[in-house]
Amino acid sequence: MAKSRKQYTEANRVAWDEAAPRHAAHNNAALFEAVKSPDYVSFEGEILATLRSVGIAGKDVIQLGCNNGRETLSLSNMGAARCVGVDASAEFLAHGRELLRIADAGERVELLQADIYEIPAGYDAAFDMVVITIGVISWMPDLKAFFEVVRRLLKPGGVMVMEEMHPVLLMYEAGRDGAESTPQYSYFGAQVWEETSGLDYYGGESYASLPNYSFMHRLDQILMAGLDCDLGLQSFIELDYDISNFCADLEHSRVKPPLGFVLVMKQQ
Repeated sequence: MAKSRKQYTEANRVAWDEAAPRHAAHNNAALFEAVKSPDYVSFEGEILATLRSVGIAGKDVIQLGCNNGRETLSLSNMGAARCVGVDASAEFLAHGRELLRIADAGERVELLQADIYEIPAGYDAAFDMVVITIGVISWMPDLKAFFEVVRRLLKPGGVMVMEEMHPVLLMYEAGRDGAESTPQYSYFGAQVWEETSGLDYYGGESYASLPNYSFMHRLDQILMAGLDCDLGLQSFIELDYDISNFCADLEHSRVKPPLGFVLVMKQQ
């Protein structure tokens, strides 16, 4: 039975809170050491080139789905004037606040706990740039409403920069024990996946988790949702390298699907 948008996002919030300690066990020791450098930037590849091309310095920037804040800190280190990271998970944001303390960046980076669909109106039309990175879109049950949030956050002429896993990858099931990942699902199936095997993307450990829900959004639906919200297309690049650690073996496959994309859209 289909759930309401709020039921989906609340279930995902709880599941990500549950996963936070597992991610921390894999990542936080090295991350907390790395952020001591004032030059720390976690971005690489095409998204880094795009952010540099669009320009960060002196701009007011908000990141949607900031997780532990490492990318939000990176935006600040790249010269953003005001920098806000938004995430629903209080546990990941607690890790983020410790990260900011270690980096001595608590005064220049704000972390906001909120359902992305319910970001307070006080943030409307306040940002030159909205940044969205890997692993946000597939957790959004309502794509049009998501882009409406992007539009309302942007100042006139502001831009959205998105780096995401290519939705074609959601056709695939990851291979096991060295086997190649293979397509198992229709690209046009409009699937809603309910998972209870955990969210440990780093260690690959399965565990009996609270349910979480992800959604199949085709590429045309992503682009049209932005265009329908009066965001004009500025640039779009498909990527042939792994950015998500999902079916990563396909980067070296003889028959390689698109693995990611970087999208820039501008408030009209």
